[in-house]
Amino acid sequence: MLVVLAAACAGRDEGPGAAPSLPPPERLVRPGATPVDTVVADLDGDRADEVTISSVSGEVDDLGIATPFVEVFDVRDGRWTRVFDATGSAPPGAGAPAAMLSAGAEFVGQSVDSLAAVDFAGDGRPELVVGILTFGATAGPLELWIVSMGDDGTLATVLYRVTERGGLIGIETDRLRVEYGVYRKHDPGCCPSRFAVETIGWNSAAGRVEVLDRRVTRAP
Repeated sequence: MLVVLAAACAGRDEGPGAAPSLPPPERLVRPGATPVDTVVADLDGDRADEVTISSVSGEVDDLGIATPFVEVFDVRDGRWTRVFDATGSAPPGAGAPAAMLSAGAEFVGQSVDSLAAVDFAGDGRPELVVGILTFGATAGPLELWIVSMGDDGTLATVLYRVTERGGLIGIETDRLRVEYGVYRKHDPGCCPSRFAVETIGWNSAAGRVEVLDRRVTRAP
């Protein structure tokens, strides 16, 4: 339902001192996990690609729900190495919570609804966009994470947004379009009385990614 950008895993020519070729995603993810989406992009601007993979566990819990994973891999010391695992501490910054994949007590599961690399500033150094949907008996929040990688390979959250219930993330070249329901006090969970549309992109004057426009309309 959400827009997802995925890049094919292209191999590299190996020679003296060359980086190792990119193996198939199933060889990078943790044992027993099945890759779902793969994004290949130079996140830190060093002219070598990092690889981000969303996957799900091969086994399901008592409710039939598979555990989702998001992992980032980079070549370190001549081999592909996991440099980020979304089941651990989240990239800090922008008021983001401490964990990216960690369903709350009132919800039963999460899924990775979008995964993309978007070059908001047009500088050839894209940010990683991750949409995490939490669900239970009813639709839960949709979290939007926009994450950058520094020169030292560490990740930081540059923008974090969360809806009350669900939403859609659309990618339009160097911008995001986020649509979600706005619930008033007596609105039932199925039917928000208003809808919001946010445009997220690069503010050149401020030098950061932010919400450029937000419009709220009544539900039809």
